[in-house]
Amino acid sequence: MNKLRILLLALAYACFWSLFVLFPYPANVLPESHASYVAGPVFASNLITLVTMALMGGVLVVFRDSLAERVAGSTAAIVGSGALLLACAAALVASADAGAVPRWMMAAYPAIMALYGVVIALALAAASRRLTPRDNAVVLALSLLLSFLIGEVIVALTDPLPTGDISNPLMFALSSIFLVILGHIGCDAPKAPLPSRLAPSLSGRAAVPATAILLCYLLGSGAFMSLSSVARGETWFSDGWIHCAFALVLYPAFCLFTLAAWRQRRAAFPWLGFFILCIACLYCTALLYSPLAVLCRALILSSRPMAITLLWVAVQEGMGARDLPWWLAAVAAPMLIVAVDCAIHTVGLIGLSPGQMDSVVNAVMLVTAFAMTLGMLWFVRLRPDGAEPASSECAAGAADVSEILAAMADAHGLSEREGEVLGLLYRGNTQKKIAERLFLSVSSVQTYAKSLYRKLGVHSRQELIDMVNEAANGNDRAR
Repeated sequence: MNKLRILLLALAYACFWSLFVLFPYPANVLPESHASYVAGPVFASNLITLVTMALMGGVLVVFRDSLAERVAGSTAAIVGSGALLLACAAALVASADAGAVPRWMMAAYPAIMALYGVVIALALAAASRRLTPRDNAVVLALSLLLSFLIGEVIVALTDPLPTGDISNPLMFALSSIFLVILGHIGCDAPKAPLPSRLAPSLSGRAAVPATAILLCYLLGSGAFMSLSSVARGETWFSDGWIHCAFALVLYPAFCLFTLAAWRQRRAAFPWLGFFILCIACLYCTALLYSPLAVLCRALILSSRPMAITLLWVAVQEGMGARDLPWWLAAVAAPMLIVAVDCAIHTVGLIGLSPGQMDSVVNAVMLVTAFAMTLGMLWFVRLRPDGAEPASSECAAGAADVSEILAAMADAHGLSEREGEVLGLLYRGNTQKKIAERLFLSVSSVQTYAKSLYRKLGVHSRQELIDMVNEAANGNDRAR
């Protein structure tokens, strides 16, 4: 059942990412090709989306956890917002075919899309809190690969049909279907979800530069894809075999990385490796994109969805470390992505010629690449895991104890949460401190402690500490 929940949640996330990667309007309503590109409607759409999300965030702030929990668990809200989005998209397509699209409909569509996006974001964040951190890491990595595959299938199936113009909104709305199925099969799950972080390997301090780096990359790469005459009009699922090759290397590699960490009983994301890839991509695109336009375009198309996924993680982790509500992070991440799109299309309003626009885009990419380089140095100095630099001897000792604790947990059949509590108890944390670290109630920590004491055959913290120390001494003698 847990594997099925992971798959359904990954599918829901996969369709959710398309909200921020694909062109929002149906294909026959507002073309995105270079010849017919007009910045005004795109900027207005992004602005309406951003304002609507901000208003919904304000409503959530007023009503706090009660409203967020109700929306996240409401099948009516999830299905209703998805159906409303598809109905509005169908009306837009019909109006465009008739030759006239009302202005109010052009304005209502992005507002409905924002409403749908916030509802789905809340539902996804709430569902993720029921999984362990390492399961969440696997879900997010798997969602990228599934998103690409689902998009290719939808395009292949709908393009020959008269309904091909609505393929993008159709993928948006699929999230609601997967979440409804997930809710029905999860009726036997605990009603009070475990509020764990999505990426505990990233400290609260390191989340700030990580968020800044990813926003810079989305700005620079988005300017290239939206405004450059070389790349404008290209879409995620239809850029030829080079783009497919990049995607089918990058996304499986991401999955393998998180699976390897999962086997080591931890959650991890390839932060530094991806930052280096993004910086190199921007520098190469700015300096070499004329002779290597196809290669640069394909690499950016593949990497932008991964940047959005990691931005979601960084915002969740950073705000969680500051004890901010889970639902606030769920709304903040989409708002940041839409705000970047607004900034990009603001440049398009200037009305420059294609040659001038390409020069501006190059400058934007170079500046953002340099800013990302500085941010990466800041990120490395803070250390992603939040630990302070230690001597090699201390680091080796800490690694040995961690291995012993993991081995004890496996040998005695401890759950993942019990293993976390075991490590924190051994290191001298009080139950109150453990509750704060793991975002649990004190009573839950007490329950986990009693359970692991019983499984280990000890009756107190001191006996537990002695047991671990004896195992460590045994390892030292064996050496």
